Amino acid sequence: MASSQEKTEKPSSKKLGQARSKGRVAKSTELNHLVVMGLGGFVLLLSSPAILDHYRQMLHGLWASGFRTPWSEALFSQMVSTLFLMIAPVVVTCLFAGVVINLFQLKGVILAFSILKPDLSKINPLGGFGRFFSLRSLLELAKSCIKVFIIGYVIYGALRSETEQIAALTHLDVRDILAVFGSLAWKVFVRVCGVMLILSVLDFGYQKWQYLRDLRMTKQETKEENKQSEGNPQIKGRIRSIQRNLARRRMMSAIPQASVVVTNPTHFAVALLYNSEMEAPRVVAKGLDHLALQIIKIARYHGVPVVQNPPLARALYQQVKLEETIPVNLYKAVAKVLAYLYQRRKQKAG
Repeated sequence: MASSQEKTEKPSSKKLGQARSKGRVAKSTELNHLVVMGLGGFVLLLSSPAILDHYRQMLHGLWASGFRTPWSEALFSQMVSTLFLMIAPVVVTCLFAGVVINLFQLKGVILAFSILKPDLSKINPLGGFGRFFSLRSLLELAKSCIKVFIIGYVIYGALRSETEQIAALTHLDVRDILAVFGSLAWKVFVRVCGVMLILSVLDFGYQKWQYLRDLRMTKQETKEENKQSEGNPQIKGRIRSIQRNLARRRMMSAIPQASVVVTNPTHFAVALLYNSEMEAPRVVAKGLDHLALQIIKIARYHGVPVVQNPPLARALYQQVKLEETIPVNLYKAVAKVLAYLYQRRKQKAG
């Protein structure tokens, strides 16, 4: 049976957010390598005619003078600009691919300035030695060795299938040799990308699993976090009690201004307020049992009429919320009560 101190619970959204703010996210370097290498290689293939053309122009300029052109700043600038034009598409593509794939894995930009703070424990030789021989480091080493072995075997298989064509290169001219090497390089590139794709998917799944496993929480941590996010139950209960008392006081203070209190006669009590400026009577107080008796007592003390009408009192209590006007279906019953009070008031005045 798992103890309360064992990390068996999934990480909460709060803990995931805290880890993200510190720069800790699930990230696969294999996926980064695949995207950068794949897009870089594809752009290199597309731009290879332009690269060869720039290279040919540079050599033509040097060969034309028999390599006797004096070295100058202009010649240096020309060669640098030519080399830049040759490699710029691939370099820019690799940089762009690296940024995009990182944003995809990180799900946006993370500004984790905490990782920039100096941590002396990271430069401790004993701590570094322990991390080097930790289980995670050994797993990463094993993973890297397996990756190198698989990719090496794929390259070996691609080259082995072309041994006869490679052996015949000695009888070909330079252009044909370049064409053979280009075809062979593309074949190796496609196979390596295929293997890297499989390894990247597996590594991404592993990194996600490891990330969530590292952030798992104990049952006690989960309880403490829930208590912090929802508040202490005792404090929340105390706050609700204070709020109920305040609401009851406001309700009781509205009874002296009520037009009538309809009772059951003692189990229900509903105070109604109505004047000529209102569209319909409004419930300003209501209560059951002990609270109903208090409402009746306050109403009589302040001279508010108290009328016994059990069906109406029950309907008003159940259908109308505090500070709401009565529904249309109760208009007729309430109107009879108000008309009765008006008649009594008129008789007394006469």
